[in-house]
Amino acid sequence: MSAKECFSSAMESIFVGKLPPVEAMSFPDLDEEKKIFGIELTDIISKYLKENVDSEKLDLEGKIPDEIIEELASMGLFGLSIDEDYGGLGLDYSLYARIFEEVTQYDGSIATTLGAHQSIGLKALQLFGNQEQKDKWLPKLATGESIAAFALTEPAAGSDAFSIQTRAVLREDGNYVINGQKIWITNAGMASFYTVFCKTEHVIEGETKEKITAFIVEKDREGISFGEPEKKLGIRASETRAIFFDNVVIPPENVIGKPGRGFKIALSVLNIGRLSLAACSVGAMKTCTSLAINHAKERAQFGQSLLEFEMIQEKVSRMLAATYTTQSLLYYTTGLMNKGMKDYSLETAICKIAAADKIWFVSDEALQIAGGTGYMREYPFERWLRDTRINRIFEGTNEILKVFLSLTGMKPVGKNLGVLKILQSPQAMMKDPKKAFIVFGQIAGRFIKRSFFMPKGLNSEEKLEEQFNRLSVMIGRFGNAVEKVLLKHGKKILDKQFVQHRIAQMAIEIYSILAVLLRTESILKSGIDQASKDYYLHLAKISFSESEDVFWKNLAKVKNNRDRCMREVTNYLKDNSGVDFDILKA
Repeated sequence: MSAKECFSSAMESIFVGKLPPVEAMSFPDLDEEKKIFGIELTDIISKYLKENVDSEKLDLEGKIPDEIIEELASMGLFGLSIDEDYGGLGLDYSLYARIFEEVTQYDGSIATTLGAHQSIGLKALQLFGNQEQKDKWLPKLATGESIAAFALTEPAAGSDAFSIQTRAVLREDGNYVINGQKIWITNAGMASFYTVFCKTEHVIEGETKEKITAFIVEKDREGISFGEPEKKLGIRASETRAIFFDNVVIPPENVIGKPGRGFKIALSVLNIGRLSLAACSVGAMKTCTSLAINHAKERAQFGQSLLEFEMIQEKVSRMLAATYTTQSLLYYTTGLMNKGMKDYSLETAICKIAAADKIWFVSDEALQIAGGTGYMREYPFERWLRDTRINRIFEGTNEILKVFLSLTGMKPVGKNLGVLKILQSPQAMMKDPKKAFIVFGQIAGRFIKRSFFMPKGLNSEEKLEEQFNRLSVMIGRFGNAVEKVLLKHGKKILDKQFVQHRIAQMAIEIYSILAVLLRTESILKSGIDQASKDYYLHLAKISFSESEDVFWKNLAKVKNNRDRCMREVTNYLKDNSGVDFDILKA
């Protein structure tokens, strides 16, 4: 049985307190041919961006010059993942991410423009389009002759995508007519190809219901107009506008996939699109950390460089560990996807959440190390801080993704709720005490096993044996925590976001630790010099320690927390401002 046939998700196993499948228990590696190609391509990109891109100027002017767009297109950067048959480079997930990592080291706006085009803008066509649609549009999209945009967000619909109000009405002649608006659309004005999501009506068992359908909309269609470019906190050179649709006629052959299946298409696109966000975060982390290290080496205070002070050493070490962790998460995930992992929605969500949080930490610490210099516009620190803040919002806020991560991850466990209901109702237990006793025994057995017996299969390097063993304990305790909260809350878990947050955060830390340990284990077995091996080992231990602390903190809060206090505080706000805090009045 091939890898593509025998494992679906690494995180699915972790949520039930087990190790991932054997196919996921080693850090994936690229073959030599791909490595050579990747090095050649990143060298070309790096040389061009270093010599031709002035990020400060782009930030001030709020526009990427046409000549830069044309040069990026000539290098094939608009068709990174598009098959070679259509004129693209046909890169796998890992090389695709590595290119975005490289580009973002130089400029976040350029990376955003490229990502909006292919990570989400054309991805629905690539994944769900029919052959005729691909033949018609992919060649121009691959070369950059046509630029794509992804139009989902609306004034009343952000994370709640199903609340969109833009509608496509099917006429008797078979054409659709679109009316509505989309906001905050990256590449809106410069694009000529739009993936647009609209509400459509469908008769199901005699009842008319609204569903979402994905459409290809071309810029030259009559009735399309645009708002002015948005003025943003960061990534200012990337273009963001509103799009307005006024009786825009679209032929039925422009429907992507089947009518009414657009919601699933949008989710599938965003699941993959989050990888480029994680890759962009890694690139930004590398640059921010390098800027901070160089400043700390060169800046002298009290007769010594900043890097000799232990508080600065702590900051730099944690920044490096955060970068190493995020990069490990990213390429562990892309490697599993290349192997054929079927369902990667949980893994890519973790990559996006962790990367966005960690780049915010890194960019903030870089500015802090730079001190007053970092706050001044003539230096790059404040621009990187502004540019990276969007990552916690882009393509699903971190908060909504934690809800998705926890509820989706718990779903397989929750399937047992039909059985577990017998333990949640005294009446049900009395009605069938024998069955209740059996179910209770099964659950108690799993709790005991996870609490006292480590999962088997973590064969590790001696230098990481302790960390692997502690990870095994965490996985078991996590499985217990998931069952406990489901037993306690049942279907009410859907409304328990305090709990969802903790479950999600524990999942993120476990997956982060797993990626870091497997990658470090691979490095320790490699042929690099001992000093470099020791460096990676120290980074891994810092990363492990930080993730472990967060894990146990969240596990403890499943039982002992301030949830009631937070609910009471926000209840008070219903009739009060809550921010008076006046010493003259209280």
